[in-house]
Amino acid sequence: MLTTRSKNPWYSSETEPLREEARAFLAALCRRPADHARFLNTLSLMEHVGSRKIMLSHEGRPLAEDALKHLSEEARHAHFFRRAAEKVAGRSLGYGAGDALAPWSGRMYMERLDAALTKRLGDDRALAYRYVTLAVELRAQWFYELYQEVLSAEEMSLSLKSVLAEEDAHLKEMQEALEKADPLYEPRCAEFSTLESGLFEKWFAAMGLAG
Repeated sequence: MLTTRSKNPWYSSETEPLREEARAFLAALCRRPADHARFLNTLSLMEHVGSRKIMLSHEGRPLAEDALKHLSEEARHAHFFRRAAEKVAGRSLGYGAGDALAPWSGRMYMERLDAALTKRLGDDRALAYRYVTLAVELRAQWFYELYQEVLSAEEMSLSLKSVLAEEDAHLKEMQEALEKADPLYEPRCAEFSTLESGLFEKWFAAMGLAG
């Protein structure tokens, strides 16, 4: 268990009912190479969308070193998952529906989360960027940790340890920055957690239908 989880109010019982369903979904994917490749490529897409979101969120203002570092990590993770996907698929892949699981729903998850949090936080773009990042990083940490457990149980050679280490490091940075910058950090985390969970469940359901 990563230290971020133990002290962050974002983690709640809302996510837990989905855990075993997600575990079963991931285990089934590992036994179907074609769909597993599409899933890996979906993770690549989401990391790619995340890197583009960082660029867009800083449009018209300087891109600080920490944001640039985060952008480069997201792009690197997109490449990591694409390379793994193409290794499983044995061919080149794009981000269309034939090569990913519910890619449109994945994009909508990101777009709606970004729009909802930005609307609630008004004109403070820096604060909105941090909360959107926190939401996505926490979900990625939850999903990637579960996926790593399944990969190990299924005796797959793929390891997400390096990705998880970078996600955790950036998550801690975001958490510390928000705790200092926002006196409403904890109640906002509770509100945004509920919002994100609902959006993620819709995307997860769409992936299940596509797979």
